[in-house]
Amino acid sequence: MTEPLPGHPIASSSSSERKFPPEVSARICRHMNEEHSEAVLLYAQGLAGLQTATAASMEAIDCEGMDLVVWAGGEQTAIRIEFPTPLSGPEAAHRHLVALVQTARERLRA
Repeated sequence: MTEPLPGHPIASSSSSERKFPPEVSARICRHMNEEHSEAVLLYAQGLAGLQTATAASMEAIDCEGMDLVVWAGGEQTAIRIEFPTPLSGPEAAHRHLVALVQTARERLRA
């Protein structure tokens, strides 16, 4: 993992009881990266404040947040975006991720 960008939401690690099973996290990340890459980029730009990001990849997700790799300014950086409220479980991820896209768009328009 590379050094985080200063001033962006990075967390150390989530407690083990907040982690999704590895196969669930991998499935969600694969789906987001393959089917919704524009949403993943919006998370980096609008939620983490990395407006210069040109690409992003979701690497992991759990009840408390998501880990992204972001390409900005010719550099690759690993970041963590904490969710405003923890997810109740993997089944809540879809609804929450859709809502976060809207939040990211609103922040970019502001």
